Amino acid sequence: MNWYQEVALNTTYQERILIVDTNPLFLERLAQELRARNFDVVATESGAQAFHVLRDWTHPVDWLFSRATMPGLIDGWILADEYRDSHPTRAAVIATPHAKASAQGHVVLEDPSPAVVLDTLRGITAKHLVSETPSQTKPDEIPLVA
Repeated sequence: MNWYQEVALNTTYQERILIVDTNPLFLERLAQELRARNFDVVATESGAQAFHVLRDWTHPVDWLFSRATMPGLIDGWILADEYRDSHPTRAAVIATPHAKASAQGHVVLEDPSPAVVLDTLRGITAKHLVSETPSQTKPDEIPLVA
C-alpha cells in the first residue's frame, strides 16, 4: 500500500499547503477558501518565514502557492526550488505580474484571482493523486502494442 492509499483510508489527514503572498486580503481569502476545502493551511507574507516552514520536516508541506516577487532575499522562485527539493514530482504554483515559463515545471499564473489559484490547486492536487494511485487494470487487460 502506498502513501496515498494510506491517506485515503485515513479520513483525518489534511494535506498541508503553504501560501505566501504580500497582499493580506488575497492571502486571507485564499486561506479561508482552502481551509473550507479541508486543507491544513499555513499562510505567510514573508519569503523568509515561508522558507523556514518548508525546512520544518516535522510538519511537511504538501503543496505550495507563492507570489513570485516579494521583499527581502527570498522570493517565490527560491521557495519553489526549495519545495522542489522535497517534492520533485510536484509543481509549485507561482503568481507573477507578467507571463513567464518555468523550466522546472512549476505552474506560473499571470496575476491570478483567488478563484484561479483555487482551481489550479484543485487541478494539480487531483492530477497528482490520480498519478500516484495504482491502476486497477488486470495484467490480461493491458493492450499489447505490436
